[in-house]
Amino acid sequence: MLMQVFQVVSLAMGDWQPRPAMPPLTRRQHRELAQTLRRLPSCYRDRLPQPTLRRVTDAAAAGRWEKAVELLVSALHSRAARVTAAERNELRAIVTALALPAERVDALPLR
Repeated sequence: MLMQVFQVVSLAMGDWQPRPAMPPLTRRQHRELAQTLRRLPSCYRDRLPQPTLRRVTDAAAAGRWEKAVELLVSALHSRAARVTAAERNELRAIVTALALPAERVDALPLR
C-alpha cells in the first residue's frame, strides 16, 4: 500500500521511476563489491572534504552500500569534481551492480 501511495504521489509530480530490484549477488561478487566500496573513498581524498569521505566510509563499513555510493556520487557531482575515465567506469559499474541510477555518474566531468 505504501509503495502505491509513493507511486501515485510521484506520478502526480511526474518524476517517478521504479528502481529495478537488485539481482542477488554471488558470494564472490558480494565480497568483491564490499572490498571495492571499502577502498573507494580513499581514491577521492584529493577532491572531497574529510567529513564527506568519513560519511561514505562509515556507510560502506556498515554495509549500507547504496547510501555510501549515493553520498560519494552526490558529493562528486555537487562539486563538479573531475574524475578519470577509469574512475567513472568503476563508479558506473558499481551503481549498475546496486541498481542505482547512473545519470550523475555519467555527468561527472573527466580529467
